[in-house]
Amino acid sequence: MERIKWIFSAIPRAPRRAGLLMRLYYRWFENFTPAGHAAAALMMLAMFAGIVPGFWAAWIFCGLDFLFFLALVPSLFLTSKKNRFEFGEIVVAPAYEGGETLVHLTVTALNQMDAVSLGCFRMDPGIKCTEPELRPLAMGETANLQCKLHVGGRGAYRLSKVAAIVPEIQGMLRWAASAGSAELLVFPRPVKIQSFAFLTSGAGGMAFAPLLMPSLTRGFDFVGVREYREGDSLRDLHHKAFARYGRPFTKEFETERGAGAVLVLDVSAETVQEKSIFENLIRMAAGVGVWFVDREILGRFFVNDEEIAVNNIQDLFVALSRIPRSSLVKTVKKHLWSPAARPMGPVLRMGLRPETNSLVHKQIVVADLSKSAQSSLASSSSAHSRLALSSDDVLFVDASLFSLKNANLGKEVSL
Repeated sequence: MERIKWIFSAIPRAPRRAGLLMRLYYRWFENFTPAGHAAAALMMLAMFAGIVPGFWAAWIFCGLDFLFFLALVPSLFLTSKKNRFEFGEIVVAPAYEGGETLVHLTVTALNQMDAVSLGCFRMDPGIKCTEPELRPLAMGETANLQCKLHVGGRGAYRLSKVAAIVPEIQGMLRWAASAGSAELLVFPRPVKIQSFAFLTSGAGGMAFAPLLMPSLTRGFDFVGVREYREGDSLRDLHHKAFARYGRPFTKEFETERGAGAVLVLDVSAETVQEKSIFENLIRMAAGVGVWFVDREILGRFFVNDEEIAVNNIQDLFVALSRIPRSSLVKTVKKHLWSPAARPMGPVLRMGLRPETNSLVHKQIVVADLSKSAQSSLASSSSAHSRLALSSDDVLFVDASLFSLKNANLGKEVSL
């Protein structure tokens, strides 16, 4: 069922190029108010009702409604010519998939306006805009207009038209004065990782263990104090902060530049099954990346062979949001990860299938585990066994646990 839902959601809803019908569709939403939509719909209903023999009153209503809209056209023309704005910068805050965000636009009115609002048009059909209430603006007044966007899936979306909206006097039509375009980044919802025992287990875990023990990798220059984390050395406890706040704090020392783990995200997806769970892989990568950044052990980050600079969590989410979504038509073929420069730190690879690579120490594979595979774990009562199949340095994670509509996505998990 989930695969069928993904197939329907992967079908493009908007054409790449706007033809005549699409331009009429744009005008329908940009230049008609809700009252105008109702009046125009009644006109079309009257035309169909007029087909009934002897129902001549419907044609009379249709003609009067058409003449009414025809009389509003000069009013809309005068509205667009009379009102003038000066627009400031368009600011769009990033959002998380399935959430909301605000679009901010600074507007200065060059003439007296009785009503003005803000809206976004010509954007992805998965994004819905809620326009604020109309407000007046005096001549020379500057206001910060805001509209709310309800977003769906992860990605980088273009808001082709951010506009200040001024209705004509009858309230049926409106003029959308374009202030420009903007980009909306929708971040993946990360999986919350409580503990990461898999990272330091097995033969490959010996390379990651020193990163989680500050006493082995710290420098000599003291840089500050932070809250205690699992794995911190007891000799690095800051006793004065412990006595003052009643909870443990750890001293931080400057570490060697460039030291840290290497996170590799393999975004290849060839089959329909892999494409349908691709977003779950991104959410898993976001959770692992946040876990690394919080502990300041992320040295390098790769998407396939492309290295992306990540200095904070914001950089990580921006990089993940710009990864193209899986498509029914396009296929990203699998290839062996081979960076231009050999990594100095331990490598954790994440993908939809395992690979044999001498540069990789650990692998996390997000897969659609069958019921037969999950039944073999039923005898174990540990949360780790219920979550994934572990074999040496490869961890298979059930993709169904990290779907956007699954309650487990908001809970902390153990790997």
